[in-house]
Amino acid sequence: MPCADFDWKGFVLQEAAPAERRAMEEHLKTCAACRREVDALGLTLVAVRQLPQQPIPRRLAFVSDPVFELPWWKRLWRMPAPAWGFATAALLVAAVALYGTLIRVPPPQAAVQADPAAVERAVQAELERRLPAAVEAAVRTQLGPAVSQLEARLAAFEQKAEQQRRADLRDVTAAFELLQKRINNVYLASAHYGGD
Repeated sequence: MPCADFDWKGFVLQEAAPAERRAMEEHLKTCAACRREVDALGLTLVAVRQLPQQPIPRRLAFVSDPVFELPWWKRLWRMPAPAWGFATAALLVAAVALYGTLIRVPPPQAAVQADPAAVERAVQAELERRLPAAVEAAVRTQLGPAVSQLEARLAAFEQKAEQQRRADLRDVTAAFELLQKRINNVYLASAHYGGD
């Protein structure tokens, strides 16, 4: 069956018939493109379920309502590009003028000759002092969101597994009770007809 004939949305939403679902699962074992599509649909479903519930608005808003009037800071961002260019140039001129009038640069002193080996040792010591903390902070920054997302998914999976375990336990208990009733019926029937 070609890939286009499968209803992957129905598969992800578990609306496909059991026979069709088995055929789809067999197809997924061999087709990487369909697996990617199913994974993408699954992620989309998870993302949609994460969205907060929003109440339906009680009335429609019209363009003339003051709700649509932009605040001053949004209107500032909508200024045309030449106005921004002029404002930036004026700010730069003011900064240069202020720097030239207020800050006096001391005259350069004679360059001090430093021992290259001592400089290298100092740099190496400073690097050994700062590097572990910087690496740890970078790793925490990069992996922190992924770890928290993984923990959330793990908690959701554990909750779903616990619910499934409880449902399975109920099914097994019901099956055992049914089996016990049937055994009791067999005993009663054998006692009634004189059997052992």
